[in-house]
Amino acid sequence: MGEKINPELELAINSDAYTPGSNLYLGYDKTRDEWTLIIRHSGEIDDLEGTLVNESVYLLGGFAVIKIYTYNIYYLQLDPRILYIDKASYYSYGAERGITASEQNTYARYAACLTDSQVGVMPVYGDGVCIGVIDSGLDIRNEEFCRDGRTRLLRYWNQNQNYENESGNRYMMGRIYDREELDELIAKGRNTGDVISTHGAEVTSIAAGSSLGAAKMADLIMVEQRLEGIFPDTISIMFGIDFLVRYSMNENVPLVINLSYGNNYGAHDGTGMLENFIDVVSRMAKINVVTGTGNDGNKRLHTSGILGNVSFDDLNIDVTGGVRNFGIQIWKNYIDNFDVLIYSPAYDIVLYLTEGQLPANGRFGSTHVYGIYQPPTPFNVQQLIYIFFQADTYIDEGVWKVRIMPKSIVNGTYNAYLPSDAYITGRVEFESANAFGSLTIPATSQSVISAASYDQNRDAFVGFSGRGFTSDNRIKPDIAAPGVGIVAAAGISDLTVVDGTSISAAFVSGAAALLMEWGIVRGNDPFMYGEKLKAQLIKGARQIETIRQYPTDMLGGERCVLKGVLKGYEFA
Repeated sequence: MGEKINPELELAINSDAYTPGSNLYLGYDKTRDEWTLIIRHSGEIDDLEGTLVNESVYLLGGFAVIKIYTYNIYYLQLDPRILYIDKASYYSYGAERGITASEQNTYARYAACLTDSQVGVMPVYGDGVCIGVIDSGLDIRNEEFCRDGRTRLLRYWNQNQNYENESGNRYMMGRIYDREELDELIAKGRNTGDVISTHGAEVTSIAAGSSLGAAKMADLIMVEQRLEGIFPDTISIMFGIDFLVRYSMNENVPLVINLSYGNNYGAHDGTGMLENFIDVVSRMAKINVVTGTGNDGNKRLHTSGILGNVSFDDLNIDVTGGVRNFGIQIWKNYIDNFDVLIYSPAYDIVLYLTEGQLPANGRFGSTHVYGIYQPPTPFNVQQLIYIFFQADTYIDEGVWKVRIMPKSIVNGTYNAYLPSDAYITGRVEFESANAFGSLTIPATSQSVISAASYDQNRDAFVGFSGRGFTSDNRIKPDIAAPGVGIVAAAGISDLTVVDGTSISAAFVSGAAALLMEWGIVRGNDPFMYGEKLKAQLIKGARQIETIRQYPTDMLGGERCVLKGVLKGYEFA
């Protein structure tokens, strides 16, 4: 259809694979034959609404979310002002539940030099800084998010509530509460709605809880993510980022965005739509975006190799446990030329893909297989081969083989990714996996501070933490923070114990807020944000004694130790 169009979207349009809940058709309304898509554009495109486009929400930096009928997508990509058309993907949390409750976070904050006594040497608590959390929401009645009888939440955007024009917003989604409205709800003993996960409360309390957190005096904004099925998607995350950046710009306040979601689909080189969006808007205000590297380090969802001109490579995918659908992405250098063959568990050839062909499909038993071979896009020098498996009931179990047959190889390097196990049924994994390069998107973004986890009790790396480097060999993660057995807030007054890189990201978000207070609010360094803040965090970090070589693909720079971050600075 065109090089401006996401290959998954093109495959969905050209196939008959529609199934409700399928990631391939995320954003599609079958009854209206209408898609909700993300576009990147140049210049004004208001004239498209009402002709090619049904609805538009304009975001910062030349991005927009649109609703469009399927038959108009082809004509939209012909407009020279449209740079790229993308579809949404699911994103999952970077946290896992611990087993037993303990006061492990006391030592965790000590290890990161974020205890009251350690921070007291540097009298900063996040005052004058805002931490915006894009997550599952929280209970506003929890004392961790209150101070002096009032809520610390300046805004609460519940994307899951029904949209009403009377309390409308530019995104035409959910309900945005201000601080006064939140105080009124608390006085009546009410929350903004039902919160189905405690994850948002957990990370917010670790970053900035009134007793548990690093930045105890920071103001807070919560963006409770719209759930498409079980997990949020790219569009609701981009809406949240846009909302928070606009707040920072309008209020002239330094802001840290804590983003705890990750996705395994993309080139892992920072060129995806969400990564590009974050990179662009991060330069518009005094902000930093912090995210975890994901918990896929030990989940066998990534593999890679170097292909020669003589022998082929087989990517063996083990499918068990009742899988309804999944996709595999293979990213390669455009200078290389190879064919892809898909074999069933019975070793029958189901699909053959070669460069330049139209989207193709095949079938084995109850399993339909769809594939597309797309050239590079205006924003990515690499080439994507996307293969989607789907069944009306369950995909035929066994080992599916994806064979890469060389035709003309110069570089030979390739990377392949399976989706997170959080949003598929059953189990899908590579028989021969590579944990290196398993960090999730958007941790691969250039501007993001990417946080890995380490076990602060053993001063050692943990296997679940997503590893670098990026596919273009940039150093990621940027830093590591405690991520094992951390006590966090849940519900109205409960405590829970959690592990995961989103927990580590929360520690780093709190540390970033303290740096912003010292630099921007207290006037010691008005440029303490963006890349400078990231550099200061990395410079002040300390090595884990059990790891001898730095930088490392497991932890990036080193572990976050705030005491070293401001070494040599004077305090106002």
